[in-house]
Amino acid sequence: MSRNRRSTSSTSGDSGKDPQRTFDQRLQANARERYRTHSVNSAFNNLRLLIPTEPPDRKLSKIETLRLAKSYISHLIAVLVTGNSQRPCASTSQRHQPTTVGDGQDGTGAHPPPTYYRQSICTFCVTLDKY
Repeated sequence: MSRNRRSTSSTSGDSGKDPQRTFDQRLQANARERYRTHSVNSAFNNLRLLIPTEPPDRKLSKIETLRLAKSYISHLIAVLVTGNSQRPCASTSQRHQPTTVGDGQDGTGAHPPPTYYRQSICTFCVTLDKY
């Protein structure tokens, strides 16, 4: 696989372009990228303020922020579904994560193998247990 790259030589057909105009366009593109980067970073900072962390002043990386936000949203949904603010994720995880033991191919076809429920650990439920 080869990548297409722009040639920097003057034989590529760019010889007729004004170098000042090209320079100005590059400056404008750089300014747009700085603005975009600033906007994304500002949005991450705002999201970090909404997510409870331990310790409270810990600065999360962007990926940690996204993962913790996803977990926090799931936790809040569990609070709404169960109406329980103390370890709500424990009761909802039992309904949603069945794990089947065995392959069910014992040849008898009589009874399916037993189903067990895997206990998921919610970061926010664990934090509530500390206090």
